[in-house]
This record gives sequence, C-alpha cells and structure tokens, in this order.
Amino acid sequence: MPPLALPPTSAYPSDPTALERERLDALYLELRGNYKSLMISRGIHRSRSEKQGGQLQELGQRLRALATREASVKAEAYAMLEIVTDVVEHLEDAGDEMDTAFGDYQLGRRSYNGGGSIGRLIQAVINFLNRWRTGKERFEELSARQEALRASLEGNAKQLSVLPESSQEMADGQDR
Repeated sequence: MPPLALPPTSAYPSDPTALERERLDALYLELRGNYKSLMISRGIHRSRSEKQGGQLQELGQRLRALATREASVKAEAYAMLEIVTDVVEHLEDAGDEMDTAFGDYQLGRRSYNGGGSIGRLIQAVINFLNRWRTGKERFEELSARQEALRASLEGNAKQLSVLPESSQEMADGQDR
C-alpha cells in the first residue's frame, strides 16, 4: 500500500475567519482525516522501529556469542598448535641426538675405539623411539581434540545465524 500523500500546509488558509462555515467544516474534516492518517503512519513506524530495535539487540547478542565462540576456537587452535610444535621439537632433538651419536660411532669405528660410541648410539635410538611413541600418543590426543572442535563448530554453525529471518522480512517490507 503506497503511503498517502498529505497536502502541504499552503493548501489550508492561514486565516480561517474569512471562510464560510461549509468550507470551514470541509477543511476541518479534511484536516482531521489527514491527522488520522498521520497518526496511523506514526503508529506503524513506531511498531516497526521497536521491532527492529529488538532484532538489533538479538543480533548484538548473537554477534557477541559468535565473537566468544571464535575466541575459544582460537584458544583451542593455539593449544593444538602448541602440542604439534612440542612434539616436533622433541623429535627434532631426538634426531639430532641420534645424528651426533652416529657421527661419534663413525669416527670411533675408524680408530677401533667405537665401543662407547655404540652404547651412545643405542641409547640415542632408544630415546628417539620413546619420544616417537610419546609423540604418537599426543597426536592421537590432538586428533580427538580436532574432532571435538569440528563437531562443536558444525553444531554452532547451525544454531547461529547472523541475521534473524524476520529482519530480512522487515527490510523487504520497508522498501514497499
């Protein structure tokens, strides 16, 4: 329904004393009708405004929830990254230890003095295997956390939409 075009104030005489009674009554009734139309429009506007205010509050709450969720996801991602970094550092240290022990063994073998180097090499291999097993356990923990995070994100994505559906309807209704 298109809005009613209200006449400008110049359509009404500024001095009603010169008007005849019938013309004065007609103008009064026209003014009354325009005032009624204006009050109806004002009520519709107020109703829409209050409804949109409520929707804005709801949208604000949803955005805060989204920001909170995103912050917790970031914290979880950093925790998982720390696990990966820790495991890689331990494996790197174990590999360096094994490389050093093997180098010592190679040098000692040439001089027929490799007995102590073999013991260090075997100990380095044992350390590497222990760290490898620990790393695998931590990666299993990491995989479980990753799956839990993925499930949480998928569940929240369904619950949290950015714009309520009624906001879109309101926006469409105002264009008319």
